[in-house]
Amino acid sequence: MQNITKGLIVRSICGHDKNELYLVLDCTDTEALLVNGKNRPTAKPKKKSTKHLVRVSSSAYLSDNEKIDNSRIIKILKDYKKGE
Repeated sequence: MQNITKGLIVRSICGHDKNELYLVLDCTDTEALLVNGKNRPTAKPKKKSTKHLVRVSSSAYLSDNEKIDNSRIIKILKDYKKGE
């Protein structure tokens, strides 16, 4: 079982959003709240089962108590896609 935690970049592996990249806003053992800054802003995160996600980053982009805005999320995901 993979360890998905707050601040990681993940890829959806099933559902209508298959292959989409998201930043994990919050996470429990079985579910994660995901944002991408565009159609999933911080005000309306997507809840998804962690078994439908795959971890693609090895380091966290958010600290535990850091507030984040949509423009920063978009920049983080854009920079990650450039480096892929």
